[in-house]
Order: sequence, then C-alpha cells, then structure tokens
Amino acid sequence: MPSRVRFVPRLIALGAALFALALPALAQKEACVHLKVGAGYVAKMRIVSGDFHTDWSGSFAINDTKCQSLDGVAIGNEFSVQVDAVAGKTVTCKPSLKRASGDASVTYEAWGTTLKPKCEMPGEAGAQAEKPKEKK
Repeated sequence: MPSRVRFVPRLIALGAALFALALPALAQKEACVHLKVGAGYVAKMRIVSGDFHTDWSGSFAINDTKCQSLDGVAIGNEFSVQVDAVAGKTVTCKPSLKRASGDASVTYEAWGTTLKPKCEMPGEAGAQAEKPKEKK
C-alpha cells in the first residue's frame, strides 16, 4: 500500500508537467488563412466570435497568407475564421477554436473555386479526402 501512496503524487506531478508543456501549442495571437496553389479565386478573411467580428482583410492571391489579430476575442471564447471568395461565396473555416493566451498563430488552408470555396485546418482536409465515400 505505501508504494501506491507515493506513486499517486508523482503521477499527478507528471500530468501537470505535461499539461504545462502543451499550453504554448494551444496559444494563439492571430488567425491566418493560406490560399493554396490551385485555388480558383482571390480571397478575403475575417475573424468572428459571438457579436464581435473583424473587418474583412484586404484581398490576397493564390499562395499568399493573410493574418488578423485575435485581440478582440477574449481568452477562452470560441472564434471562427471566415473566407470570402471575392465575387463568390463565403465559408466558415473548420474547426472553430477557443482562444488561448500566447504568441503563436493558427493557420487554416483555403482552396476550391469561387462558388465552392473550402477552408480547413491542415490535416483536416486530408482526413476528409481519405474517407471512403458511402455507397447509396
């Protein structure tokens, strides 16, 4: 029994240390959108959180990245990024995130066409593309 009593505080300390190491990876200072090569449009982007939203960014071209500050989003609040295909449709990037403190940025990737733009976190798009299509 005494060995278990000594093990639990060590396990808790290890868990706390791992959690503290993970925090910087979750921190966000700004949100960005990279318009991938092959996209068929010029884009604008903005950040939305509840009643708050930034102004639309200036337009950016294929293979460019545009960022906006998350200063208007309170720590812990959920936010999403919208991409507007100029002269086309607007989409909300997936997934929405919760704001964390720190100096890192989060970058979404956008692609598609003017009328069918897409925007997701890197890795999300690949996971979706690899899913087999259901037979009807």
